[in-house]
Amino acid sequence: MNAKNLLKVLGISFVISAVGLLGFLFWGLSKLPSASDLKKALTPPALQKTAHASSNEPGKSTVAGYSDNSADVAEAAAALPAATPALNARQKLAQDTVDVLLKDFADPRKPLVDGCRNLEKAAQSGLLRDPQNASAKYFFSSLSDGNHDPMVETAAPILRFIFRAPGMEQVVEQIMNADAQNDQGLLKKAEFYYEIYRAGDYLQKHTADMDQILQKSYNMHYLARAVAAKPELARDSATLDFCDQMEKNINAGGEFNADEAASEMSKFLNSAGLDAKAIGYDPAYRSKVKVQFNSTRVGVNDSWVVSLFARDIERAQKAPSGK
Repeated sequence: MNAKNLLKVLGISFVISAVGLLGFLFWGLSKLPSASDLKKALTPPALQKTAHASSNEPGKSTVAGYSDNSADVAEAAAALPAATPALNARQKLAQDTVDVLLKDFADPRKPLVDGCRNLEKAAQSGLLRDPQNASAKYFFSSLSDGNHDPMVETAAPILRFIFRAPGMEQVVEQIMNADAQNDQGLLKKAEFYYEIYRAGDYLQKHTADMDQILQKSYNMHYLARAVAAKPELARDSATLDFCDQMEKNINAGGEFNADEAASEMSKFLNSAGLDAKAIGYDPAYRSKVKVQFNSTRVGVNDSWVVSLFARDIERAQKAPSGK
C-alpha cells in the first residue's frame, strides 16, 4: 500500500469519517452513499470480494472497518493477478489493519492499554525511527502481530475507546459486509446512518472521558519514551510501579488530576536524569477533544496521538494519487 493510502488508513482510524446524516427522509437517503458505496471507496482491493473489478484503481483504497470472514480475504486474494512483493506487503498491511479493528480496537474484552509488562521493549520500538514522525505501518503491524510494543500500546487507548462506542461495531460490520452487487435499499441505509448517528452522539457526549484517556495515555507514552532513551529504567522497580499505576488508572477509569499527574511525571523524569523537552514531553499539555458532528462528518480531533503522524498525513495529502 502506498504512503497516501497508508495514511488514509490511519485517518480512518483517528477520524471517524462518514458522509451525510441529513435527513432520514426518503429523498435524502436515496442520495446518500450506502454501506457498499463506502466499502468500495474505503476498502483495499485485497479485502473486497470484487477485487478484480476495482484493480484498475490502485491507490484509492483505505480501510474503514473489519470482517470476521477470513474466506472473504482469501477469495479476494485469489481474484488478484499474480502476487508481487509489493502487492504482498500491501495485502499484509490491509490484513493487519482489519485484524486490529476486529480483534483489538472493537473488542471490549481487551484492556485499553497493556504496556507495562513489556516496558523493556521500548528501546527497540520501531514506532519512532524518525523521532518527529511515527510509522503508521509499524503501528498497525505491531498491534496485529501482538508485539506489545509499549510505544505503540500507549498510543492506542483512544482508538479502542472510539471503536467501542455504541453503534461503531455495527457501522464497520455493515461496511465490510456490504455487497455492491446487492445493495439492500433505503431501509438498510436508514439503519446504517442511524448507527453512525448513535456512535457520533455517544462520542459527542463523552468528550470528558476521551480527554481523560488522552491525558493519561500521554503521560504513559512519554514514560515509555523515557525508557527508550534510558533502557535501564525498565529494570527499575520504581519505574515499573509508576507505569503500573498509570496503566491501572487508564483501564479502570480511575480518578485523575491532570496537574498532579504532570507534576509527578516531571518529578519522575528529573529523578531519572532526563530532560522533559529532550524527549518531547510537555507538562503543560492538556487534551481538549472536539467532536465535529454535522450533516457530512463525525470527527474526533485535537489528539496528541494524531500529531505523532502529522508529517505522514501531510505527505499523504500532497502526494499524487497512486504514489
